[in-house]
Amino acid sequence: MERKTGYLANILNVPPLIFRFQFNPEILAEKKSYRYQQANAFGQWGFDQASAARGLLATAAGLYKDVKEIGSLLVATKPLEAIEGELRTFELEFKLDASVPGPLDGDDHYGGSIAPDLALLRSFVNPSYDLLDTVKIFSGNVPCLTRPPELTLNYAGLSTTCVMTDLTIKMVAFKDNGDPLRAEVTTTLKEQTFSHAPIVEFVTRHVDVARSYGRKGIGTDFLANTPIVGNFV
Repeated sequence: MERKTGYLANILNVPPLIFRFQFNPEILAEKKSYRYQQANAFGQWGFDQASAARGLLATAAGLYKDVKEIGSLLVATKPLEAIEGELRTFELEFKLDASVPGPLDGDDHYGGSIAPDLALLRSFVNPSYDLLDTVKIFSGNVPCLTRPPELTLNYAGLSTTCVMTDLTIKMVAFKDNGDPLRAEVTTTLKEQTFSHAPIVEFVTRHVDVARSYGRKGIGTDFLANTPIVGNFV
């Protein structure tokens, strides 16, 4: 199988930033949270939703919700209501080594240096211009350097627009002239939802969910998770 490497990149930055992992990350942790709050009140239970519905299917759906409301009353605990999602966070750990070439480096890694790697990584946490800012400059409106560039995390089946919120570079070995020889890098990325990436991922996620239905025994899985079978058998 052809080896695929990972990237942190922004090709619309000035200058373009394309960090290719010398050695793919050993750890990639993904965290996604969603905020909930308890409802303000229980309300008075009854077959209100079923009574208000019109049509057989709508009445059945209303009855289903009415029955679910009994659960909160039985345990005297207000139900949860969904509020909004928290930003998805990625944490990566990887290594850099000037003494050996990476699998895609050829004979050496930048002539035996990790300085270009470090410069690329540091660029993601320092303000810079993008192509739109450059257009403004030529029009006589020089924008202030106020924000670091966004980046695309392309690795492990992910292609997600993010911002780099934390960067830790631990230099663990040095050359005789003091230049870094090896380094261990830890970085935290937060998903930027103001982008096209969530749209693409919405589609690919549902495609992969559909693929999960092709596994052996899926019919038994569905039966085991119906309300009656799952709770009473």
